[in-house]
Amino acid sequence: MMKKFFAVLALVMAAGLISPAYAQEAAAAGAVAPVVTQWAVVTAGFALAIAAAFGAMAQGKAVSAAAEGIARNPGAAEAIRGALLLGLVLIESLVIYVLLVSLIIFFVRAGALGLA
Repeated sequence: MMKKFFAVLALVMAAGLISPAYAQEAAAAGAVAPVVTQWAVVTAGFALAIAAAFGAMAQGKAVSAAAEGIARNPGAAEAIRGALLLGLVLIESLVIYVLLVSLIIFFVRAGALGLA
């Protein structure tokens, strides 16, 4: 098991060290930058919309399951409530991470376009 891990680790490190050899030249990169920047901002917006939608659906399902569980077994309400709150916090943290990444992409790329 450890041999596989180290083999994969070595391949990833080798790919990381070799990848700059295939980088685009600086002169050619300038012409493509505005288009990439525009699509990066659009992609950040779509990523946030998708994360918020699926996060809301997951939270709705979690609350529904918790309410059903409490209705079936009122004695376990405290344990169910604790697990529900932990699950809601973890779901919301994933959406907040996407928000953070989207804001970083927006301010870095939009700043290059002069939008921010």
